[in-house]
Amino acid sequence: MLTALILGISYGFTAGITPGPMLGLVITQTLQRGWRAGNLVALAALITDLPIIVLAVLLISQLPPSALDWLAVAGGLFVLYLGGETALTAYRYAHSASPSQALSPSVSATAASGTVLWRAVLTNALNPHPYLFWGTVGAQLLIRNYEEQGVGGPILLLLGFYAFLVGSKLAVAFAVSRSRHWFQGPLYRRALLLSALLLIALGLLLLAEGVSNLL
Repeated sequence: MLTALILGISYGFTAGITPGPMLGLVITQTLQRGWRAGNLVALAALITDLPIIVLAVLLISQLPPSALDWLAVAGGLFVLYLGGETALTAYRYAHSASPSQALSPSVSATAASGTVLWRAVLTNALNPHPYLFWGTVGAQLLIRNYEEQGVGGPILLLLGFYAFLVGSKLAVAFAVSRSRHWFQGPLYRRALLLSALLLIALGLLLLAEGVSNLL
């Protein structure tokens, strides 16, 4: 069973630090709203991935390849929207008499947290990469470990995977949050713009991936 745990840790850590829409969103939301917002984005995978795993094991192999391509197109468009919104926040910050109001609209903390979590869940649900992983490598690993080690094998694999997938993103959120005090005035605006460009680039990559496969 140690092998299953090591496999889960290896795949989880790699997925957690690989640049993608979720990692970009962790950085952007932490810069804009702080460590708690970054944590909510990091935890979104725990909400969205269970149905993805079930679909992968039971249904993914029966779906036409174009289903994942259309998902990539939808995900790319949504990530592009998030990038544009982040760029707009940077613009408002630069042209606002009170930059703190530009970054922190007058909404309750609960409403802001709900918005952050909803966006993170939708981004992950529209990201084809979890479907591709669990529909190919992940599902086979779960089934093989179940056949060789019983229920304990898949459980340990999932525990190792999500501990390091979520943990690595929490670590990124913490690191970005700790460095926020260095970002003041123009430097903070540039950091927001770089985050926006990161999201836009990732959105374009997802969109291009889906469109090229559909053509």
